[in-house]
Amino acid sequence: MPYKRQKQYNIVVICRLCKNGTTQKLIYRFNQITLDTAQYRLSQAGNSVAVEPQVFDLLTYLVEHKDRVVTRDELLENLWKGKIVSDSALGARLKAARKAVGDSGSRQQVIKTIHGRGYQFVSPVTEDNAETVKVEQTDSEINKTNQVLTDTPSIAVLPFQNMSGDPEQEHFADGMSEEIITALSRVPNLIVIARNSTFVYKNCAVDIRQVGRDLSVNHVLEGSIRKMGNRLRITAQLVDTRSGDHLWAERYDRELKDIFAVQDEISHNIVVELHNKLVVGENSRLIAKGTSNIEAWELVMRAGPLVEVHIRDDAMLAKELLDRAIELDNDYAAAWSLLGWVYWEEANWGWSFEPETSLRMALEAAQQSLSLDEYHADGYSLLGFIFMEQGNMEEALSSCEKAVELAPGNDGVIALLACTQIGTGRIKEGNRNMRKALRLCPFPPPWYLVLSGEGLYLDGDLEAAKYALEQGIEREPESNLGRPWLAITLVDMGRLDEARNVVKAALDIDPLFSVTSWMNRLIKADSRFRDNLLAAGLPE
Repeated sequence: MPYKRQKQYNIVVICRLCKNGTTQKLIYRFNQITLDTAQYRLSQAGNSVAVEPQVFDLLTYLVEHKDRVVTRDELLENLWKGKIVSDSALGARLKAARKAVGDSGSRQQVIKTIHGRGYQFVSPVTEDNAETVKVEQTDSEINKTNQVLTDTPSIAVLPFQNMSGDPEQEHFADGMSEEIITALSRVPNLIVIARNSTFVYKNCAVDIRQVGRDLSVNHVLEGSIRKMGNRLRITAQLVDTRSGDHLWAERYDRELKDIFAVQDEISHNIVVELHNKLVVGENSRLIAKGTSNIEAWELVMRAGPLVEVHIRDDAMLAKELLDRAIELDNDYAAAWSLLGWVYWEEANWGWSFEPETSLRMALEAAQQSLSLDEYHADGYSLLGFIFMEQGNMEEALSSCEKAVELAPGNDGVIALLACTQIGTGRIKEGNRNMRKALRLCPFPPPWYLVLSGEGLYLDGDLEAAKYALEQGIEREPESNLGRPWLAITLVDMGRLDEARNVVKAALDIDPLFSVTSWMNRLIKADSRFRDNLLAAGLPE
């Protein structure tokens, strides 16, 4: 069970050796906190502290430059590699970094905001040379892990390395990995680890066997991409995580316009290599209909993470990117479905003055994506959520089930089916599918944790629900997605003061947040939800 109750800091962070351009790895110590840059581990008094990779990198950058003020633009350039992000995204990472080291925006005893200039790490620090620390397992744990790896065909696609020497080409490398993950997730009987989990290894030298143990997979795909003008050089290799043997490797020297054909060829070769263990579906399921326009593809790659965080400013930025992508290629199914999700969020979250219009535009976008690609699983998931918003539960479940049928290894469509099932009262089924999605994505996006917490609460497991919801909120502190459920859970547990603090934090983010606005989003609203939120201090 992913959410058994644990102590606050009893969470292990994956150990990895990072290549950030320095030759010496250091361990920084301050205020009972240890920041180990060689093992990529943050701990307090010996207990590991769970942090997002970008939060860890933010802490590391600030402590490495503690002798001066670091500007906002410098952080964006070095941590986001020049990608377009909103101020709220940077603010969320800073808030999470402070919380991880026992600091806060009001105290600022570790990370200080220098108004108008930037940020500075101000806590006293000691430094030591770092040594590689091996992850130890007992014989029984190793045997148990190897049994899992042996029994189930599974693969993790690691982030492709950008060998161009140009940070602007990160989108090409990231997009390459993401498209292959999406293609492989269509293959029946193959477990494909989600992007959120494999991208924690980005820009790192990894031990493939350790990756296999960390993610419980028996194969890893790794590769690199170099863009030189209108030419591409792409390398890819498939490795057995148990033996370390290279099962297949290939190098592609192609023109830039052939990048999508290379993605399809790599995915096909992996399936051929594993054919004795896989039951492969129709070829049309494996190869998605995408775009031949490189710029449109890049825009969609940049928009995806912005849609996922459920923050209005980020969603509006994603909308601009997707509008541009569709202008470049009006037949790009993925761009249409992602744009549909933005319109759905507008309607569902109350960001639109005309929610019915936003929902209609979401429906039109979903229908357009499916008219362009009948095998586009995300289009069916979106359609299911629109049907659910309209109160058509039977069609909602049918559409989301169709999405999973088309992409049985895609954690996202499985999680969306779980959401539909939980929202329509099929709690046990929804929780089972949520556990499956979390198996495919061991390092999940925040909304997975919130949805898991919601399902656990409705199933009566208050302690596990509280833990999952707290983790989801910690990972995306600027979003109010999980706070109402956490407040409701805490009231049921008799922890009214804590529930009131949760509501206060929600109102700090959105002063107009109310019981009615939140309850209107629910498919099935129980009167106790309203009673608990009112008791916690949320305005009617």
